Amino acid sequence: MRTLFTALAVAGLFVQAGASSLRIVNSTGGWDLMTVYVSPFGATGWGEDRLGDSTLTEGESMTIELPTGIYSIRLIDEDGDTYTRRNTPVMGAVEWAVTLDDLDGSAPCYTGG
Repeated sequence: MRTLFTALAVAGLFVQAGASSLRIVNSTGGWDLMTVYVSPFGATGWGEDRLGDSTLTEGESMTIELPTGIYSIRLIDEDGDTYTRRNTPVMGAVEWAVTLDDLDGSAPCYTGG
């Protein structure tokens, strides 16, 4: 029975290992999002800015295709305020409608690679 359970658990991991998407919607009430970082579980830095030279204005959204997994997400608005979600499961289609309630008082973020 234990072998069957282990086999089913491993099979489930393979099914979940496909592509997923993270949709971020700016619902901050007028603050532009200037930076979007998405970092896989266990990473030591935030990686590249997923917005590049673009901004995400109120009501706009962006979708990032990712391998299914656990991610930390950090957004920075035009004032330098941060919105962070850590250890976020991304399986299938996930949406984060970012509001001012998501604002955090975290220390300045690491922006290196």
